[in-house]
Amino acid sequence: MIVQSVAGINNALPQLSGVKTCAMLGCGGGQVELEFVCKYLPNVKKLTAVEPDADQMAAFKTRVAQLLPDVNTAFCQETAQSWKGSDQPFDAVMLFHCLYYVPLSERPALFKKLFDNVVANGGLVFIIINPCNILENPTDICRFIDLLGIPSYNFMTQDIDGVQIRDMMTKTGFRKCYQLSKEYQIDAKELNDDMMSVFVFLSRGNLTLEKVRQTAEELFGSEKYIQDDVWFGVFEKP
Repeated sequence: MIVQSVAGINNALPQLSGVKTCAMLGCGGGQVELEFVCKYLPNVKKLTAVEPDADQMAAFKTRVAQLLPDVNTAFCQETAQSWKGSDQPFDAVMLFHCLYYVPLSERPALFKKLFDNVVANGGLVFIIINPCNILENPTDICRFIDLLGIPSYNFMTQDIDGVQIRDMMTKTGFRKCYQLSKEYQIDAKELNDDMMSVFVFLSRGNLTLEKVRQTAEELFGSEKYIQDDVWFGVFEKP
């Protein structure tokens, strides 16, 4: 959805065509990241994938081999915080739905590492989050994760939004280039297993697909749609 929504990104960021190297932090199976690369970064020659989960990394390897078979790819099975970077800085770095797993206290250090050691001069950082304030303004997905009881998911214990990320990034030295906020709806009557399996993964195997689906039916059974928000931001290193 977000990939299709940023139709004006090529006009806003004409330098995308010059991106040759890209790092993806906390990339999971790479569904959104690789679609974004295929659509907006047509000249990428080198990818580095950073993901701590072995199963997700295996899925990424399969997907990148299918979609970008001619791109030189390196795989680092570790967290965004522990990854030291590469010998050469990158033209682009992606953090798509990654920051939930980085405690709020550790995000400034991660952004500083990106600025000092990872992103090339003139390089870009792409960030996607689902904003959430569980106490004051929880979204439907926030309420769902809370009801599932996934304590390790930082999304539920620490608020996150675009303003917070923007302030941290610009304080580090990045310049804000582009941002997009968008509300969207999910058909509550068509919650397929692909979507439900995301929450099984977030629980680190503590929940079954059957349990997730049962909880979804309890929470959303009388609703036609599930409301949620997504925020997309692009930052440039001067």
